[in-house]
Parts: sequence; C-alpha cells; structure tokens
Amino acid sequence: MPISEPEAAPAHGDQTRPPLLDVRGLRAGYRGVDILHGVDLTVGEGEIVCVVGPNGSGKSTIFKALYGLIDVREGTVLFDGEDITAYGPQQLLTAGIALVPQLPAIFPAMTVYENIELGMYLERDRAKIRRRIDEVFDLFPKLAARRTQQAGTLSGGERRALEIGRSLMLQPRLVLMDEPSVGLSPLLVREVFEQLRSLRDAAGLTFLMIEQNARSGLELSDRGYVIERGRVTYTGAGSELLADDEVRRTFLGVGKD
Repeated sequence: MPISEPEAAPAHGDQTRPPLLDVRGLRAGYRGVDILHGVDLTVGEGEIVCVVGPNGSGKSTIFKALYGLIDVREGTVLFDGEDITAYGPQQLLTAGIALVPQLPAIFPAMTVYENIELGMYLERDRAKIRRRIDEVFDLFPKLAARRTQQAGTLSGGERRALEIGRSLMLQPRLVLMDEPSVGLSPLLVREVFEQLRSLRDAAGLTFLMIEQNARSGLELSDRGYVIERGRVTYTGAGSELLADDEVRRTFLGVGKD
C-alpha cells in the first residue's frame, strides 16, 4: 500500500512494545551525494521484514548505513530504544545485530565445524564455544550431519545455511540478510526461506532482509517496504504488497489477474 496509508500491524511480536529497530529519516550516500532521502522503517521483535525495489534504488545503501559501513548524514537508528546511529560493525555485533552478506563468505577448505566456530573468534572460553556450536547445530541438523565435511563441497543452499548459522554464534537479536536468494536456484531459494521462517519460529529471531527476488521475499515476510530512488513508496504486509496491482505491475512484472 502507498506510504500515505496506515501500516498494517505486524503479524508477529509484542504489539505493545516499541519496534526492535526504528529507522527515522535516514539520509546517506557516497562522496557527498545522497542515495537515501529520508528513509523510515521499523522492525518489530520476531518479525521478518523485507525491503524490495529496482536495481539502484538504494536497498544496499540502507544496509551499509545501518551496519556502519558508510556515514549517516541525517536521521536516527534506534535498536531496542538505544541510539546506534554512529556504531561501527564491531559495536553492532556486540549490541546484538548480525549481518549475513550477499557475497559468499565461507572458507571452502575449512570444515563446516571450523566455519561455524569462526562466529565466536573473539571468545576464548572453549567450553562456551563448544556449547554454542552444539546449539547452532541443533537449529541446523543438516549442517550437524556434515560437521567434518569441507565447506566447499556443500550445495548452494547448505552454504547459505552455514553463513546464517555462523552469524548466530553470538546470539544476535536481529539478523540483517543481504540478498539471501542470490545465486540460488528456485528450489534452494524456497529451502533457505523456509529455514529463515523456522528460525524465527523456533529461536525467536528477527530478520530484516533486502531482496532482489521481490515475489519470494514478500511471500516470506510479515511486512515489506518498497524503495524507489532512495525513498520508501509502499509499505504494508507482505501479502498485501503482493496483491497490490501497482506493486505487481511495477516490481513483479505482472498485471491484473
């Protein structure tokens, strides 16, 4: 729905609490040129929220600004009520925000276990690391069965699951997913997205994702945002955006049924 209309209430999370992530008037860009022009978005605890839009619309810039990779020129980012606008990646990780990047970030010559272990590379308590690895493997039984296997021999979907599993080692409250479907077949996209929903339901995780595959991203999400030329133009429940004729024509390449 257009942003002038009220947002639909999130399908998950405590509606009486403020949003876990609250982005207000975000303005950021590169070399003095703004790409984002006052972006507002919220993510409630336990939600899956997806940002979609055409190439060059500013989706990736949102994540770079949120994760401290570029400077925010205006606006505020609140995480559980705390101002994190000026935080860098290490501070954000400590605060409870993990990032799963778009480009593959596994170490193919290392085992699945060793890749997962790297998620707590700053921790020196070996017993604590082992306990956390076991907890992550409980969430990813397919990875547990391949713990001694070299990561480079995994399928595309298993590699993405490995990246997600490693991001959970520090027990984040919010996971930022940058184009989780990139490079995956439709079958593997479905598998990865079902895994995200299962993690939300089983572990109470919260996800904010940007996704070029608008249909799959909105089908997965509780709520979605459409961004064009650095501005949010539509927002609402994922199912509502999928049913919106203008969104369907513009971003899904289909007209009215």
